[in-house]
Amino acid sequence: MMAGNDVGLDTPEKRQQVAMLALKDEELLEHIVELLCGKSRLKRQKAASIVAIISNEDATVLLPYAEDICEALNHPEAQTRWEVLHTLDQMGKVGQRYDEDTLALAEDALYDENNGIVREAAFRFLCGYGSASPENSKEVWPLIDETIQCFHGNDEFCDMLTHLVEFAQGNISMETSGALAMRMKFDSETASGTLRMRSEQIVDAYTKRGGELKDLDSKSAKKADSDDGDDFGD
Repeated sequence: MMAGNDVGLDTPEKRQQVAMLALKDEELLEHIVELLCGKSRLKRQKAASIVAIISNEDATVLLPYAEDICEALNHPEAQTRWEVLHTLDQMGKVGQRYDEDTLALAEDALYDENNGIVREAAFRFLCGYGSASPENSKEVWPLIDETIQCFHGNDEFCDMLTHLVEFAQGNISMETSGALAMRMKFDSETASGTLRMRSEQIVDAYTKRGGELKDLDSKSAKKADSDDGDDFGD
């Protein structure tokens, strides 16, 4: 199935076969990760695809290679990065923690000007990782909050809302849940269509945790007062 140092896998079916083999063959798995970190873009893309398939089956086998997989976010080609972001998302679900450097690379991908698939994969990763624990949610919330503000009103934002709802309904801190609900409360009351429906789900997730809508109104008023005169003054 493997030819020398190449991944001779030009079809999804062949990559699926190799991924299944690698789940039980540590040497093969190590070779795939080496290709992911190699100099050939084509081999990196194929290896990234295989690693993503493996992560769907059993992300725990990839945990020993977390550093190398994170490093692959530095590669320029879009496919490698979106496959790696998916893999990191799956690894986060089985307990992998990420450092500031990895989150910074994900943030860079989030604002990739050339590829919407990369941007969506980065946002999905941040929401998935953040929803794994209260600590994670606090760590990624500033990135998610800024993304909401940057993409709000764009066509892509409707696609992002699905991941944002999953984040809101995940194992996030009460503080983060409240901040997210406050961010989306206006849309839950005034928007229409998908934006309103998803925003309502986000606010509902907060109230189901025991949060009070009146608290959001109070916090929103205080924030508005503190924002007066900020940024673009005289």
